[in-house]
Amino acid sequence: MKSLKLQCRLLLVLLLIGLLAGCSNTPSNEPAAPSEPAAPNEPADTEKPADTEVPKKIGSVEFITGSATGSWVPIASGISQKINEYYDGFPVTSVPGPGSLGNPPVIGSGDSDIGMSYAPFLIAAVAGKAPYEEAYPNLRAVCAMQPNVLHFIADVDDSVTSVQQLIDEKVKMTLGIPPVGNASTYLVQTIFTAMGYDNLEDIKDYGSNVYYGDTTSINDAWSNRQINAFVSTLNIPASSVQESLVGRGGKILSIDDKLAEVLIKNEGYNSYTIPAGTYSGQEEDVETVALPLVVFVSEEMDEEFVYNLTKSIYENKEYFETVHSSYVEFDPEKMTEGIGIELHSGAVKFYKEVGLQ
Repeated sequence: MKSLKLQCRLLLVLLLIGLLAGCSNTPSNEPAAPSEPAAPNEPADTEKPADTEVPKKIGSVEFITGSATGSWVPIASGISQKINEYYDGFPVTSVPGPGSLGNPPVIGSGDSDIGMSYAPFLIAAVAGKAPYEEAYPNLRAVCAMQPNVLHFIADVDDSVTSVQQLIDEKVKMTLGIPPVGNASTYLVQTIFTAMGYDNLEDIKDYGSNVYYGDTTSINDAWSNRQINAFVSTLNIPASSVQESLVGRGGKILSIDDKLAEVLIKNEGYNSYTIPAGTYSGQEEDVETVALPLVVFVSEEMDEEFVYNLTKSIYENKEYFETVHSSYVEFDPEKMTEGIGIELHSGAVKFYKEVGLQ
């Protein structure tokens, strides 16, 4: 009996030892401590460089201007240089072109990409009116640049101070203009059309006359008193106008409000004031009109490209002034004025961003 009790006690001790041993191997209920994150490859206070925009690739773009010796070539070259900063490989090149009268059909027919002209020609080209035989409704404006100011110069009685007065009073004159078909002749015709003369030759009905010749011939005719009036559309101050006024006298006639209103509404001119003292003997301001130089493309031109073109012109006035003196008159805030035709969608996009649309 005692041995049986002893055996039971030994068995109980062994069970207790087994239980204690099992408890020592039980895993803890506490969660394991999180591991430390791997150290970054670069220090936390090191800034990553800003992404640099890679110049985009684009096919070659041709920018047509006027004669090789004219002022439009360097003007377009300056614009081309700035737009090329947006693209790889300098794709935009400026080349001589047919000028303000001939450029719209070239762009409208797709034979070139960017052009320069004036609002009256663009308006006529879009509508298919004279001097154009075909309509180019796909022409779109990019911007207006520096103004070309209308100088109507005449050596007439002191009482005559305006173009409207000159015509209304049928003051006799011999008007010097370039040959028919010349851009300047067309611009002169727009003025006389606004005053009721569909043909310049009609002024002969009251004893006046028209003298046709190139710039040199007209200057000589003025100096020799073969003519007593001529018209120039130039940047101011124009050295040729100064020479004409000093050499012979005469004055710049103003454009009356009524005439200016018609020219602005129908032909895309802007009002303009030639400040007193701009030319010799000019003691008062002269109210006239001006035609801003218009950069234009076709409707089919890539929207992003036209956006960048417009932006590059808007942002670089100071640079452009180093390219050509006429840029002094360029006002980026007036890039939507005097364009004559619908803006390209890429230009509209940019102008909305800067509050000009």
